[in-house]
Amino acid sequence: MDDLIFSINNIQDQFKALSQRPADLPQIVVVGSQSSGKSSVLESIVRRSFLPRGSGIVTRCPLILRLTNCPLGDNRRVERDVKFEEWGEFDDEGQLYDINQIQSEIERRTDILAGVNKNIASQPIVLKIFSPNVLTLTLVDLPGITKVAVGDQPEDIEDQIVDLINKFIENPKSIILAVIPANTDMAANDCLKMAKRVDPEGERTLAVVTKLDLMDRGTNATDILTGLCIPVKLGIIGVVNRAQEDINKGKSVQDALRHEEHFLKEKYPDLADRNGSTYLAKMLQTLLIRHIKTCLPDVKDSFLKRIEECRSILDQCGTKVTDERACLHNMIGTFSIEFQNMMSGGYVDLESVDLAGGSKLCHFFKNLESEFNSVDPCKKYGNEQVILAIRQTSGPEPPVIFSERAFEALMRPLISTLRLPSTLCIHIVAQELKEVCQKCLPKEMSSRFPKAIKAMSSVVDEMIDRLSESTQVFVKQAIDIEEGHITHSHFLKFRNESIQKILKEEDASKLEMPFSGWTSMKRKADFQSEQILTPTVQDKKQVMIIGTMLKYYYEVVANRVHDTVIKATMTYLVNGLQKNIQLELATQLGNMVEKLFKEDHNVTLLRSQKEKEFQALRNSLKELDNLDYIMVDQLNL
Repeated sequence: MDDLIFSINNIQDQFKALSQRPADLPQIVVVGSQSSGKSSVLESIVRRSFLPRGSGIVTRCPLILRLTNCPLGDNRRVERDVKFEEWGEFDDEGQLYDINQIQSEIERRTDILAGVNKNIASQPIVLKIFSPNVLTLTLVDLPGITKVAVGDQPEDIEDQIVDLINKFIENPKSIILAVIPANTDMAANDCLKMAKRVDPEGERTLAVVTKLDLMDRGTNATDILTGLCIPVKLGIIGVVNRAQEDINKGKSVQDALRHEEHFLKEKYPDLADRNGSTYLAKMLQTLLIRHIKTCLPDVKDSFLKRIEECRSILDQCGTKVTDERACLHNMIGTFSIEFQNMMSGGYVDLESVDLAGGSKLCHFFKNLESEFNSVDPCKKYGNEQVILAIRQTSGPEPPVIFSERAFEALMRPLISTLRLPSTLCIHIVAQELKEVCQKCLPKEMSSRFPKAIKAMSSVVDEMIDRLSESTQVFVKQAIDIEEGHITHSHFLKFRNESIQKILKEEDASKLEMPFSGWTSMKRKADFQSEQILTPTVQDKKQVMIIGTMLKYYYEVVANRVHDTVIKATMTYLVNGLQKNIQLELATQLGNMVEKLFKEDHNVTLLRSQKEKEFQALRNSLKELDNLDYIMVDQLNL
């Protein structure tokens, strides 16, 4: 089952190249107080001295230790023509190190990452050791917990170390290897406290009790090793390490392992087969493999989610632009299709009551018609005003039937009232076109090429303003024409029975004046004004005829102006925009393509990062899929 550990290591390597954590992957994290014996435990597992030694904090940055069982004659040795029985590699280079060179290289790299003043760093050193004497296993060694800053260390060194340890052990998929000296108070051990905070039930914590041979005389670790003192569920394993005196005297790890075996059989005969460094290494490999199997479904799910996130971001970033002119034509084409679609009724949003595009223009035109139709010409004037118009427009002889000049004088102001609503209608259509165009601009390009989007928007707005102005001029001229010449042929249509009836009526009481009533006008001389404004029967008849004429003629002109506004707006503004916008954009932006499509550096960087992450995730997913097949095959066997 070494393949499980290899695959997890391969996944780690995929993301290490991206300077990213691959997610919460299963791993064994070694935690302990300063001088608790962590280094000795690791060297016993590797069966060689390879870690830096000294006083104070020696491990000052995470050390990811990947052990690979590599027997003599293994293909990895043959392919690389390795001369060493045991060797190490650091993950950022292909150089091979004899096992005896590793210690000084770790020290050199630690000084580069954390400085030479006993500070710590969070960036890990990744060391691979190949040996026929190790089990395939991966561990993370962290700085030991310390209480007091020494030398040039910052005062908060303890907090920095605790924060660094927490980042690793808070991963719910990590196994916590808590290293605890047997000759200390278990209840007050900082390492166990930290493990219990993130793993209160002890379900992913394995305790290693060191320095069994240094306990006070008359005491032993039986209660500790049998689980009566330490609340963990993965197990408690006691070990005997080399003391500093042993190291100073040159005692080898192999000699220490033989001493450990003898000590356990002598002091703890009933527990000897479940303790010791050899048993610890086997247990760690078993736990890690079992833990990887348990975590595989969750890891795969997390990778699948991240792949979808990468796809979404890459879609937003778009493909890298290699042909700016083609990109411009594509943007213009996409914009034009979207614009035509919205203007032809292709915009549907059943979740909103808002209208947009062509449907909203239709709404504007109907509102204009309603506004025109809401005008009642007879409510615009008072009876006195109409009588005065009749008097003032008469020559030496009063009109026979009605005063055509009075009718024209009253009609022209009514026609003029059509100007403002028509102008406003064209204006709001132009504003709607601008909003539609904004919606049709390719959204995916906004973050990538804001200059191009801004330039397109500017060209479109200027074109709409220009076309809107020409439409306004045409409609203004049409209203000027209506106001400038009243078509008298319409009068012939009123020589019907109702007009004849008005003309024949002699009873003044039956002649109802159609206008809004009598107004309060300024009168220079009451007597004179009374004579001028007091209507005769003939005056009342003329007023009634003029009221009927104004209503009819206003309706004719209002319908004609409304139709003109629609036709002019659609012809000059809407259709003019649709027909010419592509050419206008291509002409004005064609010489600016290199400037417009210069991608923002952050977008380029983000795309590059996400492409690499996407590939790493896919490769990692393949690794996990291969593991599924391997485990199925082994189950079948």
